[in-house]
Amino acid sequence: MKLLETYKKLNLNTEDEVFGYFIKNLRKSNRTFDFFVDWDKVFRNVKKIEMSLNLLNYLIGKENIKEDFKELIKEYPDVVSTIPVLIAIRQKNIEVLADYKDGDWVYKNYNFRKKKKYNDEEINLIVEFCDRIMILDLLKNKKIKNLVDYMIGLEVGIGTNGRKNRSGSIMEDIIEWYINIACLDNNLEYISQGTKRKIKKKWNIDLPIDKSSRSYDFVIKKKEKLILIETNYYSGGGSKLKSVAGEFKSLDNYLKDKDIIDSFLWITDGLGWITAKNPLRETFINNDYVINTKLIDEGALDEILTCR
Repeated sequence: MKLLETYKKLNLNTEDEVFGYFIKNLRKSNRTFDFFVDWDKVFRNVKKIEMSLNLLNYLIGKENIKEDFKELIKEYPDVVSTIPVLIAIRQKNIEVLADYKDGDWVYKNYNFRKKKKYNDEEINLIVEFCDRIMILDLLKNKKIKNLVDYMIGLEVGIGTNGRKNRSGSIMEDIIEWYINIACLDNNLEYISQGTKRKIKKKWNIDLPIDKSSRSYDFVIKKKEKLILIETNYYSGGGSKLKSVAGEFKSLDNYLKDKDIIDSFLWITDGLGWITAKNPLRETFINNDYVINTKLIDEGALDEILTCR
């Protein structure tokens, strides 16, 4: 760990004091308003199937819904590929355990792949599936009044699974805001998602890589050398944090003797680290620069970009 002037200004003179400050000032949340729902993705997904959904709306309130559904499939076969999405399944081939009470488990396969025409047997299976999962009952009894509106709500619910990824993307957006200002102030260039090929194309610099898939969240060109930056945010604890800390310790060790590398900077934050202080501290001491957003606010990023 390198003791920055920023730390000294905060009256932090030892590794323990700096690490203590780091832990004390972890941010409790990085949830911006963009965290909760990715509306662009919701409406983009619904738009792809909106026409088929409106065709299926024809079935709402129908008394003889099975026969009407069969006729709808014959007339408009494209509606079939939409059916799995109604129950939040992206696959077009669905296998169901139909019976497990007769000594062996019996499976039944339902295929919803798009076709120009379905035969009577295929149509009967499609209608059977929709009946068994209660979709036809919901439509017949008008418990769903509009499938487009229903899908908007369903996509919002599905989107909650992506909040963990959005938290990471939001952290990258936050750090890029800081980096952009710092680079403008110091007349430096940077790129996001820097791969070996991307760096070679932009600056004609060969990036040493420890694995072919390596991509850095941000890469800054400082004179003829590179500052490599990785960033993440952890709101909750878990065993993964130990391996994350170990990975960035190993990466820093790999980069230390590479002449083209000015420095490697790991920016991380979130109260999850309170549950993994020991592995984090090992990396904190081993690496030259591990900072959080509070330390950026105090001037650590600017100092790292300008120090010799």
